Amino acid sequence: MKQYYWAKGLEDYSSDNRKDFEKVIEFRRLNFFIGKNNTGKSKFLRALFAEQEEFSFIAENISNLKFYQELRSLITPEIYKIEEDKSTRAKISKKIDDKNLSEIFEIFSNFEKEKYIETNFFNKNKNLLDHFRSLRLNDATYAITQEDKDLIPSTLKKLFYEINKLMIRAEIKHRHKFYIPILRGMRPLTLEKNDTANPYIGRTFKDYFEKNEIEIFSFQEIMEKNFSNFINAIISGEEFYRTLQEYTHGESKEWEKIEKYQQLLSTYFFDNKTIKLIPKRNDDVIHIKISNDEQLPIYLLGDGLQQAIILTYKAFIEQDQSYAFFIEEPELHMHPGMLRQLMNFYLNETKHYYFFTTHSNHLLDMVDESDEVIIQKFTKTADGKFQINRCDKDRDLLAALGVKPSSVYLANCTIWVEGITDRLYIAKYMQQYLEELEEDDEELYIKYRRFMPNYHYAFVEYAGGNIAHWSFDEIDADQEADRGLSAKRIASDMLLIADGDNKGKADRVETLEKELKPNALHFLECKEIENTLPTNIIIATAKDKFSRMQNDTKDGFDIETLDSTTLNFYHPSNGIGRILDNNIRLAGTKTKDGKTKYCFGESSGTIKDKLGFCRLALSMMEQESWELTSSAKALCEKIFQHIERCNQQ
Repeated sequence: MKQYYWAKGLEDYSSDNRKDFEKVIEFRRLNFFIGKNNTGKSKFLRALFAEQEEFSFIAENISNLKFYQELRSLITPEIYKIEEDKSTRAKISKKIDDKNLSEIFEIFSNFEKEKYIETNFFNKNKNLLDHFRSLRLNDATYAITQEDKDLIPSTLKKLFYEINKLMIRAEIKHRHKFYIPILRGMRPLTLEKNDTANPYIGRTFKDYFEKNEIEIFSFQEIMEKNFSNFINAIISGEEFYRTLQEYTHGESKEWEKIEKYQQLLSTYFFDNKTIKLIPKRNDDVIHIKISNDEQLPIYLLGDGLQQAIILTYKAFIEQDQSYAFFIEEPELHMHPGMLRQLMNFYLNETKHYYFFTTHSNHLLDMVDESDEVIIQKFTKTADGKFQINRCDKDRDLLAALGVKPSSVYLANCTIWVEGITDRLYIAKYMQQYLEELEEDDEELYIKYRRFMPNYHYAFVEYAGGNIAHWSFDEIDADQEADRGLSAKRIASDMLLIADGDNKGKADRVETLEKELKPNALHFLECKEIENTLPTNIIIATAKDKFSRMQNDTKDGFDIETLDSTTLNFYHPSNGIGRILDNNIRLAGTKTKDGKTKYCFGESSGTIKDKLGFCRLALSMMEQESWELTSSAKALCEKIFQHIERCNQQ
């Protein structure tokens, strides 16, 4: 299910997010607006914040968005209360033709499949839904009867009632938004202790949201009716002293929330050191105490850590519902590793939606790690207008951000893996390992949970056979030689993880074992990383993928023969593609020329479309209950020991 949004006052903007509807952008939990200076990012962000319309919740497969919106506008909440409404029924019937009706029920069929609407609703209306779903655009033998037309409005009313319940869950209205401008800090700029004005907020409102700008964005109603709410929705950090004071002297549930927040600050940003935030009496700034260190005013804390507090406290405190946070350049004063921890905090500890303008390249690869992340690139056209392009990664992004190799800092250690699927699986394993460790060994969990990607460690992908081109010796490599790439000149302390099928290449193994320390090299005991997946995840992923395959691909294979109680995918030489095929291939199944036919695997036994299978498996891991296999657990232990060793003080 995709969600889209737009705002008023953006006539100079267009997007390529939907071919038939250029005034819309897709949004997810974390939304990064990236582009060169003066490409309209900040203006767009502020327009989204000040927009009072609700977020749109739109099905991914709707080809005629305008028709859908027009039809939904006819079925208002008031009509739900009216059993017979002939005029509305006539309007709806007039708009319906075979194409539209078939499209509408396809939409709801997808909702049913994805379990967005309760199953019992479809069970109660199954015959009627199946009847309408069977309509096709070019079916000349079928004509909609008057009886059908009479049924259409009441049926659609029920269907739209169900989808509107979904929309109510997804909407984020103006009063549910917060804006964090570039102007932010944790100490007042005035010297009068009794002066309650917040200069950062006042400056932000004057510059961006006063009358002249509001007229441009159609925000007059904010001035007339919601001025105080609007001001309170701007977060600068100045107001945290009063908030902290109220919560620590409030009801038990309020100061318990502050206690929990301090624990999370410790986990994500302070290397598990105990943190106390203190609204000191007879002072106008918060004081902080870290472990046994002396208590200090907040302005003596590093600017990056101050930013971490400013950017997280409201998001954590306001957990009663989903809000939208619009944040200008979260990377200000932050180390790249801390910036990634900030994003992890948002994803793991809150349920809000976040929109960022940013010039940081350190957030780009998050699109590979989570399907809750999206990047929108802003460019300025020759006629002075602004274009928004949905993108994941392209080299133009780096150029737009002014990134050069000299600007990239190294993490404290590296983990070398064969490719993207290895990295994605291992990152998921590490997350699961910590969750299991929290139950089994709390002391070790507390030690390991502080390690941040791209700060304490980073992944390097070496693309399988290309490992033969790298030299891991301390001596500089000859660049004209086959092994002319010097790993230790471009990466910090490393742990190299290699598939088990490398063991058949004796010369390669001997060279790696000679050049790398014993604790810096780990060969899997199985063919490849997919063999370490839990059996129930492999089977669930395979069944889902099988249902999407072309008939000629799956002809001669029976997916229902898979049995999780008897299958073992951990094998030294067979990939899971071959194991799956061998277990679902029917007797006598061959290709037309009499050769072995493959469904999931390649001739080598490796799974086809490794990345597609990987992304589907990661999705299954979010839905299904699973535990680390013994091989995956051993791998995680090796990785965390390596990270700990390389990050000792």
